[in-house]
Amino acid sequence: MMFFYAVVKDGAMSLIKIENILQKFRLALVALSGAALICMVLMITLDVFLRFVFNAPLPASLEMSQLFEPHVVFLPMAFALATGSHVRVSLFTQHFRGRIRKWVEIFDFSIALIFFGLFFYWGWLHFWASFKINEIMLASIKLYWWTGKLAMPLGLCLITVECLYQMVLIFARPAANKAL
Repeated sequence: MMFFYAVVKDGAMSLIKIENILQKFRLALVALSGAALICMVLMITLDVFLRFVFNAPLPASLEMSQLFEPHVVFLPMAFALATGSHVRVSLFTQHFRGRIRKWVEIFDFSIALIFFGLFFYWGWLHFWASFKINEIMLASIKLYWWTGKLAMPLGLCLITVECLYQMVLIFARPAANKAL
């Protein structure tokens, strides 16, 4: 717990610097996710157009869309957590105040940190195994599986860091610190 107070005691500038760095990573991953979504939509639209107009669909469009999907899902997760736009069930916790609410939030973020950390580790091992053997999809063109598998550890790494940062922010709240 002293670590959190040391970060806060050193000044808000440390938290602002961390926030700025995290925000750059969040926005970069959201931009990549958006680009993947746009590419997927354009590719599927082109595939449908070519299929029905010229009877010549794009080769492996289904497989390529499967490679884009993890980028659309995993990369923006930390941004959703940071902006509060993810799904929350706060039926009971909305009634908590002061120290109780603070410790419930710490508990929630601790569980999330462990969960996302474990899945990040597993996702990295899964990606790395695929990358090492240059795993190829069974498709009409050569597509590498690891390009899709990279999105999971990237997104989960950043949301794991985001959970830790949210815990630091909870300890840094002035109202919560006075209630101690």
